[in-house]
Order: sequence, then C-alpha cells, then structure tokens
Amino acid sequence: MEIKEIFGLLSAIVLLIGGLPYLKDIWQKKIHPHILSWLGWSFITALGGSAMLAEGSRWVVALLFANTLLCFIIAGMAIVKRVGVWRASVYDGLFFSLGIIGLLLWQISDLPVIALIFAIVADFSFGAPTIIKTYKHPETETYFAWAASATSGLLSLFAIERFNFAELAYPLYLFIFDTLVLLLVLKILRRKVAW
Repeated sequence: MEIKEIFGLLSAIVLLIGGLPYLKDIWQKKIHPHILSWLGWSFITALGGSAMLAEGSRWVVALLFANTLLCFIIAGMAIVKRVGVWRASVYDGLFFSLGIIGLLLWQISDLPVIALIFAIVADFSFGAPTIIKTYKHPETETYFAWAASATSGLLSLFAIERFNFAELAYPLYLFIFDTLVLLLVLKILRRKVAW
C-alpha cells in the first residue's frame, strides 16, 4: 500500500471515528446540529468526491465520501431525535440559497477549476449557518468531532497525488473550515455580541 493511500484511508477513518461522539451527543440530545448545513454538506461532498474521482483523483476522495456518509447520518439522526436546528432566518435562507446557486453553477460549468470554486462557495454557504450558530452557542457542538474533522482534513492533504489547484483546493478548504469551527467550539474565537 502506498503512503498516499494510507493517508487517504486514515483521513476517512479519523473523520468517521470523530463522528461517533457527535452521533452519541445527538442521541443523548446534548447538541443541536444545523440541519441545513449537514444536508447541504452531504450533497456537496458527494458531488465533489464524484467530480474529483472523474478528474483522476484517487485517495484524497476517501475523505469526501466518508464526509458524505457522516453528514447524511448526522442530518437524519438530528431530525429523528428532534434536536436539529432548522430555522428560517434571513441568514439561513441566504446562505442555503447561495449554496444551491453554487451547486447549480458548479453543475453547468464546463471548466473544472471554476466548478471547483463554485463547489467550495456552495460548501461554505451551507456551512455558514453552523458557523453563526456555533459562534453564538458553542455548547451546541461537540469539540472532539470538529477536532477529528480538522485532523482528517490535514491527513487528506498528504493523500494528494498531484499538487495542483484541482486536487488541493477542496481538502485544504475543509481543513480550514473545520479548524475554524473547532476554534469557535473551544471559544478561542469568541467575543460578546448582541445579535
């Protein structure tokens, strides 16, 4: 087994292991995931992984497909246990709409690099409600899951076979995003706001 394969598989395994405490906390009704974020992420990572696979990426996509599975399970369990945040605020509607627009633009774009940029914009748009919620209420998230996600993203960077924008951008973005949420959960990035 090549080193790239090992890092690709490790990134997926770390992500899935990190999701277990998150699922446990949902089951015990300790946290409140933002359902729109998790549903959006499940679709965007499935499409992103498929696109990267079609472009020749191999082991780095393990993280995206593991993420797809985990996001879908989290959204489903949060709905079933009735702990998911499902607000229709201006922010949620705006960011979810931007995510859908990003998905559509990604699908109609014939240029892989432009499509990848739209995918990242869509992913961030789906994630923005989680950032806002976590900034306001860090106790509604599980730090270990976000630490595992950030670690998984870092490991996936070592699974990259060709260091080009098409293969590097999405895993690097996921690492940065997950690290940001982790810092919010740990209250490292925190200040008093009156929203």
